[in-house]
Amino acid sequence: MKYLFVILALVILSSAVTLYYIQPEDLSKTQDVAVSINGHQVSRKQVVDQGLRQGYHSGNSEAISINSLVTRQLLLDEAQRLGIDREDEFRKALKDYYEQSLIKVLTDRKLKSVKVTVTDADVDRYLACSGQMMTFTRIPVEGGKVLLDQGRQNSVLFDDLSEPLRIVLASLKPGEKITQFDTGTEVGVILLDKMEKAEGFDPVKYDRDRVRELLSNYQKSLEIDKWINGLRKNASVVVFEEDEKND
Repeated sequence: MKYLFVILALVILSSAVTLYYIQPEDLSKTQDVAVSINGHQVSRKQVVDQGLRQGYHSGNSEAISINSLVTRQLLLDEAQRLGIDREDEFRKALKDYYEQSLIKVLTDRKLKSVKVTVTDADVDRYLACSGQMMTFTRIPVEGGKVLLDQGRQNSVLFDDLSEPLRIVLASLKPGEKITQFDTGTEVGVILLDKMEKAEGFDPVKYDRDRVRELLSNYQKSLEIDKWINGLRKNASVVVFEEDEKND
């Protein structure tokens, strides 16, 4: 019951914030009205802000912004006339949007705080893999247990691999392995068995700056995985079986 009250409070708060931003400004004092839509007054500042948000740069940007604001207000009026803003589905969508926005802000801040370093040696190691035949084994992980007997070995030319897999294998030496995560949960292990020169294939000339960017993004993703995994380890998570719910 306490959870329901918390959810209700979040929905009410989200509704209040949303209504604050979608309600027209009080222009009785400024008289800086650009357009009136069914009695809803829109200021010239709102028109300018709309153009900036949409990235309008043409000479006709003000007309485009006004047209966009008119369409938006008409749709809002129609939705409210039909009572959609009072429906449970709308309130659920509002709650979902609030939670997704909250998570996005959190992850964006975490990404900005993550500092990684990609060395020239890291880039050189990636480039040196081009033209090599990579033999590696994928081993699934289930419930934290590595299922060695279900591992599958593959031998593929490095340059024919997907970009994410190339980045992973380029970070390994033969005999080394790495754990893969999905939102903090272990999903598998990749073991590099061996790498050898592929006859008849010339190395691909990859752009160093592009490789550096890819490696940087990969290292950041590893840090985010570690962070989420840490949150999981410190959390209290109880999963109930279906038959327990019905007791």
